[in-house]
Amino acid sequence: MKFVVELPQDTPLKPGTVIHTLGFPEPGIFGFMYVYPERVASLGIFVPSWFRSPVRTAYRYLQHWILHPYLWRYLKGSRLRSWGAKSINESGKHAEPFLAGDVYARIGENSGTTNVLTGSGVDEAWASGVILAEAVVDLLEQGKPFTRENLEKAYVLRRRQSWLEKEALIAKNARAGFQKGFIWGLIGMALSGFTRGKLSLKPSFDKGTGVDPLTKYYAGKLSPKEIEQIKEECAARGVPLHDAIMDRVGWPSIPFDGQLLVSHQDVLLLGGKVQAAPGYADHVMVMDPALCKACEEKTCIEACSGQALMPGPDGVPVFDRDKCVHCGACTWNCTKLLSQKPVQSNIRFTAGVGGLHSAEN
Repeated sequence: MKFVVELPQDTPLKPGTVIHTLGFPEPGIFGFMYVYPERVASLGIFVPSWFRSPVRTAYRYLQHWILHPYLWRYLKGSRLRSWGAKSINESGKHAEPFLAGDVYARIGENSGTTNVLTGSGVDEAWASGVILAEAVVDLLEQGKPFTRENLEKAYVLRRRQSWLEKEALIAKNARAGFQKGFIWGLIGMALSGFTRGKLSLKPSFDKGTGVDPLTKYYAGKLSPKEIEQIKEECAARGVPLHDAIMDRVGWPSIPFDGQLLVSHQDVLLLGGKVQAAPGYADHVMVMDPALCKACEEKTCIEACSGQALMPGPDGVPVFDRDKCVHCGACTWNCTKLLSQKPVQSNIRFTAGVGGLHSAEN
């Protein structure tokens, strides 16, 4: 999730300033802040798939990140200009799909170009597009059709021989250690980096998201009875669990200032969000309501960036497409897998109208 903010008039931060953080406000969360000309800054956090918490509220975690004393001294008095969220397919080679087929080819982030060791992605995504463009020109000059076979020879083979592939192989298992914990993750990245990928930790491929049950994650902090009480109270109010649980275990409340720190409900009215046009079908669908009824965590609701998924009757989330920001978090945060397709979650996310952010976000 990312904010674009206008910094205070007297900010000491110069354009080009870069701040990266790790391990705050939770051990598995990463943060960033980039300063641009005219006192504009973009800042945000990454909530990774290996994060074990069932209350994956990126919005509140981002607010806690902003309030870290080191950052707050620069951000106090700032104004929120726009905000947004998206799922980033940062798994590198492990996320690489089929790169070519008849009359199509894949490039960019969703073709597995992100370097998970260096954390870079723009140059890599652009390079994949350049490689495809060169391949297309070659095929046109030879008068060959864009079949899968021809595209694999012209594009995929060219990509395999490029610096993009070389760097991707070095980084392939760099983040595997994070599946075992934050410290293991740092060790794994150091190992891959220092040995140029020759030594690395091996990933484990568990089905599902790896989210811990509430009773396990908050063991020693909340009793099963307290958790059930919170669930009942939130169900009666029709709200997610994360605020109530975080408040109960001691997270400080957010001091809303009406400028930078605003409620999740109010932020939906800020930042140039495009409203969904009427007359179209919903683009987020629950495939099997019975799975939702049996789900204890409802992580899809907790992780929803725009409060578009909210508690519904009989335990099945209700979807408000006018609030959806098209981040896609619901699909990979759903903990229930379809029995007929054990690699597909119970939420289907398709193309939809609206949901886009302002151009700067």
